[in-house]
Amino acid sequence: MDKPLTKDALLNQADGLRDLARRARRLAASLTRVSDQRRLEQYAEELDENAFRIERDAADARAAGGQPSS
Repeated sequence: MDKPLTKDALLNQADGLRDLARRARRLAASLTRVSDQRRLEQYAEELDENAFRIERDAADARAAGGQPSS
């Protein structure tokens, strides 16, 4: 069974995405091909954007006094 989407679960998910973004940026810096670096940097940016949306959902859930409306 899946865990319910609580604000804490959402924030944990966002933290995980931000961690993946940091790792991707670190890896990108170690690559020699510019095209590979750009792709990983783009991936990291997408992860950060997703984390931002999830954090916003968590804040909305907190403001609504309950669980997110997903």
